[in-house]
Amino acid sequence: MAIPICKLTVCALLLSLLPIASPQEKVGQPHDSPKIVEYKAGQVWKTSFGPTVTILKVEELPKLGKVVHVRVDKVPDGSCGSVQLTKSIEHLALTEKMVRKSALDLVNENTDLPDSYLDAYREWEKQKKHEVLKVPIQEAILPVSTLPGPMICNLLPTRT
Repeated sequence: MAIPICKLTVCALLLSLLPIASPQEKVGQPHDSPKIVEYKAGQVWKTSFGPTVTILKVEELPKLGKVVHVRVDKVPDGSCGSVQLTKSIEHLALTEKMVRKSALDLVNENTDLPDSYLDAYREWEKQKKHEVLKVPIQEAILPVSTLPGPMICNLLPTRT
């Protein structure tokens, strides 16, 4: 069965109107890439497991690239019965790449930072050797070996 030439011409014309994906572009993918948020002092991020991360400072260091200095609050620190204990880590320095791997959600774009929040950063800055972590925040703040074991809770009733 022969296909009339006019039908072939129409098919060819219609096919020419379809977009052709380039080798670097996948069909079905949006053309706009997701916006990459720039980290800056004053941002507050929330982890998927509870702690909040406050950006203290972002700086460029030789050999490491961008380093993000953070404070981490609401870090799980055991429990005492039904009371969940938490602690704060006043300063961690991480590579920007590791912060991006940390699965954080931005909750506040511009929080005022108390001057006391920068005290631990200033101490880090004075050190001869600067420790910069190359692990995601979750691994940095919840190493299994440092989680406290069972606690003895001596809760005294309050006197009124």
